[in-house]
Amino acid sequence: MSRILTSCATAASLVALIATLACSPSGLVDVQSPSTVVDPSQVQTTTGAIRLRNNALGVFMGAFGQNARTSVVAMSGTVTDELQDPGYQGTSGDDRHLLTLNNNQSQRLQGFGYDQIQSARVQVRQALQALQVYAANSPQAPVAWQGEMYALQGYTIVWLAELYCSGIPLSASYLNGTQVPARGSTTAEMFAAAIALFDSAMVVGVDSAQFVNLARVGKARALLDLGQFAAADSAVQNVPTEFVYLVGSSDDGFAQSFNMPSQDEPYGLFMVRDREGGNGLVWSTDPRTAVVSLPELSGSMLWPAKYNLDPATGAPDPTTPRTSVPLRLADGLEARLIQAEAALARNDDSWLTTLNMLRSTCVTTAACAPRAGLAADALPPITDPGAATRLDTLMKERAMWLYLTGHREGDLRRMAHVYGRDPNTLWPTGTIVLPTYPNYYPTPGPNNGLPYGPDVVYGPDVNEHAMNPLYGGCYDTRP
Repeated sequence: MSRILTSCATAASLVALIATLACSPSGLVDVQSPSTVVDPSQVQTTTGAIRLRNNALGVFMGAFGQNARTSVVAMSGTVTDELQDPGYQGTSGDDRHLLTLNNNQSQRLQGFGYDQIQSARVQVRQALQALQVYAANSPQAPVAWQGEMYALQGYTIVWLAELYCSGIPLSASYLNGTQVPARGSTTAEMFAAAIALFDSAMVVGVDSAQFVNLARVGKARALLDLGQFAAADSAVQNVPTEFVYLVGSSDDGFAQSFNMPSQDEPYGLFMVRDREGGNGLVWSTDPRTAVVSLPELSGSMLWPAKYNLDPATGAPDPTTPRTSVPLRLADGLEARLIQAEAALARNDDSWLTTLNMLRSTCVTTAACAPRAGLAADALPPITDPGAATRLDTLMKERAMWLYLTGHREGDLRRMAHVYGRDPNTLWPTGTIVLPTYPNYYPTPGPNNGLPYGPDVVYGPDVNEHAMNPLYGGCYDTRP
């Protein structure tokens, strides 16, 4: 994908990027490649507003998952223990090399994921404006679409709050070309802004249960990150467990980045290490993650196969790059996990009952099952481990159910900020291990043997400093 808008980009630039994109309002966004460019004058029509919405859905999809290393899914995975990026050559070592900060300027000069998330936020916001002004009374553009745009804008701000340092600006760009730069928002202010958008989504999108539930889960996620457990529990009480909002892609870039590479098919960016950095979880023994080894191809290397499974059987399929990979932005499974954490916070034994209900329910063909091929007997009930490790048990369940959906960084930050855990017990530490593997990495990864970097949050793109006169850098880089 070519470089896209930052938070202070002009509305005229947005119009120049608008393309005819096909999508389904039902929740699974099927975005096609750009074919025709919309003339700026056409924006002030119902058709133009609909095209703005379609384009915004495509950019949102790209920020969430399609853009390989720069996606929310990959960024959350590589900064934590979910993924390793063995081929990346950073400035200070492996996964946490991507986080190099110096308060004034990010060392990443290519935008990384920051530009993509900010662009998605701006374009979703502008699509909402267009729907409100130019398609408000059109039967071709249901009012509930506006609720969806409110909700998706809320998710972009949640991503910024979970992934980045405190002090991220939420600058505005309007359809008429007006730009309003903003000072940096604290992490708490970003979550508050997201919650307000989710509230608006529930009001405006009331005619669509799908969009209302999307907003409910997003609001609860933000409240959970703030440690407001009772409010988070209340927000998702009415979300059905079978609810799913999928974001899908017809572009194979994301799927190929999770393919198993070989000398003949040089795709794939990621691998997995159990107990990465001494603090990581063991991913390969839990069937929900679909982390596997394929000795005939890569020896003992662990491969994150979740996005390259046979859709019928759930078996890893390394030789068939996927051309359409649906990603879960929100679902009823997450709603129940939020309620389980809230129950634990109030010392209610239902936390365990809820976790075991999910283990028996979200399998085989159930809508809440996180992957194809998850057998009915794969997840036996868990028992109460005792007060000292209940939180660890619950957070491990979250990690396995929500593997590679962009939640892990937010969960670790909550463990540190809300629960008071030492960051060095949560993020990988020590020395990076990137050994050789046959037919894949014949030489060790470039960061093998280097120490993990010290940072646990991302910093914004250098362009934020250049384009926003009100931006002064990160307020705080702690979790």
